[in-house]
Amino acid sequence: MNKLGSVLGGVFALFTLGWIVMVAIPFLQLDALEPQVDADTGDVYPVNRSGVVAQGRAVYVANGCVNCHSQQLLPGYADTGIVRQWGTRQNVARDYLYDTTMLAGWNRLGPDLSSIGKRRDDAHWHYRHLYNPRSVSPGSIMPPYSFLFEKRKVAGAVSHDAIAIMKGVLIGQPSYEIVPTDDARALVGYLLSLDRTHPLPEALTEAKEEEKKDAEASGAGDAETAAPAAEETSTEKGAQ
Repeated sequence: MNKLGSVLGGVFALFTLGWIVMVAIPFLQLDALEPQVDADTGDVYPVNRSGVVAQGRAVYVANGCVNCHSQQLLPGYADTGIVRQWGTRQNVARDYLYDTTMLAGWNRLGPDLSSIGKRRDDAHWHYRHLYNPRSVSPGSIMPPYSFLFEKRKVAGAVSHDAIAIMKGVLIGQPSYEIVPTDDARALVGYLLSLDRTHPLPEALTEAKEEEKKDAEASGAGDAETAAPAAEETSTEKGAQ
């Protein structure tokens, strides 16, 4: 009986420790985070998404975009995203301050979208990309999201966000245009809002620590290379 009690106590202690390390401590750390306010410009980062942008986030989730795109750039030694110019720095906890459900993703069948709004700030490009990805990215394996668009008759002037115009062949035939639906506009609004390039002190600190580790590793490699050379020189002198 005492042995069973010890085993159960050990299991309980193990699970309690795991909960503290993986749930309680991160919660306390994140709960203390606040938006960064630039003292000079008054710029606040990050901001809570609302309105059309929040609606666009819901469209992003509903269409499974997170299954093929990540929203998380890791340190350089573990990721090539910064080299590929998907962003300017690694992402840190503050970037996701207002995300009740993080869309960091785990797969990259497509590029990382952490800062797609910074890289691609043209809404019309995004409409064309959603409607027919290969029209702007030859060789893309992304499926078309043409169901987020509608074909309608041109009534007077062509819509400013129309991505295609089909004119009637015969006189009197109506012309048609392909235009984004409200869901497409919201989704593009969300994509344009994604910009995690704002300088944050914790990201800078982690980047410097990474550079220091790389420098130390490089120095250790140089020392290992230099040691055999020194031994060879010493041996040559002894032979003389």
